[in-house]
Amino acid sequence: MASTERGFCVKGDENIQSMLVGTLMRKIKSRNWKKQRYFKLQDDIMTIWYKSKKAGKAHSTFSVSDVEVVREGHQSEVLLSIADVFPADRCFTVVFRGRRGNLDLVAESAEEAQSWIKGLRKLIENLENMGEREKLDQWIGDWFKKADKNKDGRMNFKEVRDLLRMMNVDMNEHHAHRLFTMADKSQTGALEGDEFVLFYKMLTQREDILKIFQEFSSDGQKLSQTNLEEFLREEQLEGGDIHHRAQELIECYEPSDTAKLLKAMTFDGFLMYLGSAEGSIFSPQCRGIFQDMTQPLCHYFISSSHNTYLMEDQLRGQSSMEGYIRALNRGCRCVEVDCWDGANGEPIVYHGHTFTSKILFKDVVNALGKYAFKYRTSWKTTVLITINSKYCRHRLPLIRDRVAGAADSAETPRRPSPKTPPPAPPDGAQGVPRPAKRHSPSSVSWAVSWASSQRTCLEHLPRKASRRHPV
Repeated sequence: MASTERGFCVKGDENIQSMLVGTLMRKIKSRNWKKQRYFKLQDDIMTIWYKSKKAGKAHSTFSVSDVEVVREGHQSEVLLSIADVFPADRCFTVVFRGRRGNLDLVAESAEEAQSWIKGLRKLIENLENMGEREKLDQWIGDWFKKADKNKDGRMNFKEVRDLLRMMNVDMNEHHAHRLFTMADKSQTGALEGDEFVLFYKMLTQREDILKIFQEFSSDGQKLSQTNLEEFLREEQLEGGDIHHRAQELIECYEPSDTAKLLKAMTFDGFLMYLGSAEGSIFSPQCRGIFQDMTQPLCHYFISSSHNTYLMEDQLRGQSSMEGYIRALNRGCRCVEVDCWDGANGEPIVYHGHTFTSKILFKDVVNALGKYAFKYRTSWKTTVLITINSKYCRHRLPLIRDRVAGAADSAETPRRPSPKTPPPAPPDGAQGVPRPAKRHSPSSVSWAVSWASSQRTCLEHLPRKASRRHPV
């Protein structure tokens, strides 16, 4: 199994060994909610298990495959709120994919915190470096664990129905039961490991892909290297050295060692190839910035975000720096900040006249400075910040200074300069934020432009421009 191979791979890592032993840490939800939990990496090297001392048998788990990134120090609102209690070198945040909330933790010592931070990052790196077969095995294993509610290593039909709902598969119950019965080779009324894999294959059977496979296959069972070359040439429209390309694909995606010896690809390998990035319809040449980036800013379609700070609804939802971090991580280049009067002369950000929570403006601009140019190819492109200043015109100099300071300290990866520079701010505005003009007695809007060269431009947002599309 893939998990066994990974176990041998990380066996000598002292951080992983420490995680396997387990550690007592504090789980933090707010300044007043700090509970001790025992965290332990399971023997499958993929599942983190944790529980309270007083919870009896009750416990929680999460898969390393659900973790997007591990942030070190006070990098969430929750951890910032207890910064005066726990030092940054003992704190870290586990950020999950999707809508699941972050897990904020405080270790008993800086050494234990580093052990978990480095160990989790090592496991995430191992996942990213997996082969296609290992990724598929891991994906199936994760779904099996989620569906196996009673944790007996088997899955009855009720658990199968729950699994289909979790996977958003709208399937007739009679058809689902028929597939379940066909996969239950042991006739025990429950699916075990290999039987679940069979059920998964029947569940995901693609007749359209099978038809294409059989059209190019000489015997209907496999694609010889010649068959695969023909498919690449006629269907995928690939050029160049097709012979070498077909050999590479068989070596990379074919799960059967026997088929590899025959220089052939089975249907399972064919599915893995088509489901991979190499089988994507998206052109690999377009993954980086390939457009002309010297035109005026208003000539571009810009990935924009409205109410970026909100994690939930606009009436009672949570405001969070995480909204900005996630938006920037996903390639957003225009974010919105609704700025209001706050206590002690410090502006705050929230959805005004609602019950949404409030965050400090200074924390927002610090997050923007840290993450604006951190991910993917974003270091090459400008960031636009629409600042709507509500009832706090007298604090515009403070807002200007906060933004300019964050831009000056923005973290930019050490990479060679692009051949084509990003769109620059207007002449005369580089590094000199200009005061905004007022739209109404209570509202001021700015468009703030940051380039990865750390030049800053604050411009009045014209009255005719939309708040959602400031350019």
